[in-house]
Amino acid sequence: MRSSLFLLALLTASLAAPVHARKKAEPAPAAPPATTALETLTHPIDGTFGRVTSADKTGDPVLEAGGSLTIANIAGPGVIDRLHIAIEGSDTFWRDIVVRISWDGGTTPAVEAPIGDLFAVGPGARQTLQSVPMSVQAGGRSFTSLWKMPFASNATIVLDNEGVHDTRVLAWEVNYRSVPVAADPLHFHARYTQANPPEPDVPITVLRTSGQGHYVGMALSVQSTEPGNVGTGKIKFSVDGDAARGPGSQPLIRYFGALFGANKTTGPWVGTTLAEGNRVQARTSFYRFQVNDPVPFTSSMEVTVDHGPDNQRMDRMSAVTYWYQTGTASAFGKFAAARDRRWPSPSDEELALWKRADDVDEEIVDAYRRMDLDTARALLEELIKLEPKNAVATYNLACLYSLNDEQDKALHMLESAIELGFSELSFARHDPDLKALHDHERFKMLVGLSE
Repeated sequence: MRSSLFLLALLTASLAAPVHARKKAEPAPAAPPATTALETLTHPIDGTFGRVTSADKTGDPVLEAGGSLTIANIAGPGVIDRLHIAIEGSDTFWRDIVVRISWDGGTTPAVEAPIGDLFAVGPGARQTLQSVPMSVQAGGRSFTSLWKMPFASNATIVLDNEGVHDTRVLAWEVNYRSVPVAADPLHFHARYTQANPPEPDVPITVLRTSGQGHYVGMALSVQSTEPGNVGTGKIKFSVDGDAARGPGSQPLIRYFGALFGANKTTGPWVGTTLAEGNRVQARTSFYRFQVNDPVPFTSSMEVTVDHGPDNQRMDRMSAVTYWYQTGTASAFGKFAAARDRRWPSPSDEELALWKRADDVDEEIVDAYRRMDLDTARALLEELIKLEPKNAVATYNLACLYSLNDEQDKALHMLESAIELGFSELSFARHDPDLKALHDHERFKMLVGLSE
C-alpha cells in the first residue's frame, strides 16, 4: 500500500508542476554512423548508380603502342566506388601501361602510376593480390580497386601505353554514384616515383605535398643490385613540417610488418606480393594500406625511404604512395620514362636455381627446429654451393659451426657473411647461437663491439 501511495504522490506532483518547468520529451536517438562496409548496407545509400564499361563498345578495344585511351569521363558530382581493368599482352605492360586519373578539371593527374605498381604487385611481375581496397586476379591480369574516389565536377580516367606492343585483350568497368559531395572534396591520390639508381647518401622522397588530407599507405618495390638484406634503412614522416609529428622515423621493413624478412603473403591491409630473396637481381614488393590508421596532415606531408643503412645501397627502388587531400597535389618529381621503368627480370634459369635454393632453405629451417644440426649443416653447405653469395645462409652456417664449437670456421663464415652484405650486426652481437665466439676479440671487432 505504501508503494502505491508513493507513486500516486509523484503523479500528483508532476501534474501540479508549472508548464514551463516540465521537461520536454527527448527525440528518439539517431542510428549510430556505420563503421564498416557491411554495416553501411543497413542504412539508406545516397546517389544514383552509374557505370562506364568497355562492354558497351562495339568490337574489342585495343590500346596501341604509344597510344592513349580515355576509358571514363564522368560528370559530377559523384563518387567512384569501383575501378576494374583487365589487360593482356606483353610482359612489359605492367610497367608500360600507365593509369592517369584527374579530378575536377585538374591539369595534373592525381593518380599517375604504372598499372602493376598502382595495384601493388611489383616491378613488372605477374602476381596476384587479395586485400580490402585492391585485388589482382587471373595471374596478374585483372585489377580491381575499391578505393572511394569523390569528385565535384568531373572525373577522367586515361590509360597510356608507353610501350612498343599493342594490347591483345583490354576491358574495363567503372562503377560510380551520382551523389552530392563537398565543393572541395578530399581527392584520392596515388603517385609513382622511382630511384634507378638512388643517389648516394640521400633518402628517396616518395611523397611531398601541400594542403590538408591524410596519408593512407604505400606499395614499395626493390630489386637488389648487390648482396644483402632488402628493406634496411628507415621510413621517415614529416607532418606539417615537423619530423617529430605523426609516425616519425621507423625501420622500413618493420613498417611493412616483415621484421624477420620478406615472405610472400597477402593480407587485407599489409603483405608482400613478390619475394625472391636477397640475391642480386631478386625483386621484392611490399604493401601497406593504412585505412584503419591513416596519418592526417593539415598543411603538408613528406615521406622519405632509405636505400639501405646510411643510404649506401644502390638497389633499384620504386614506390606508389596513396593519400587523400583537398585539391590536386602538385608533382614532386619527374615521372620516370618507360625504358627506365623496365627493370631487368631474372632469367628462367635463375628463377629455377632460386626455387631449388628456397626449397633447401625450408629443409634447413625444419632440421634446425628439430635440432638435427648435422642435417642442417649439410643442407647449408649445399645451399652455399648453390648460392655462394647468399649472406644469410653464410651467417647461419657460422652459427652452426659455433654451436659445434668449431670457432675458427665460425669466425671465418661470420666474416664472409658480413663481406657479402649481412648487416644485422646488433642481432649478431646477442645471438645465442654465436655464444662460443662472444669472448673472441675478432668477433667483437666484426660486430662492432671494439675498434
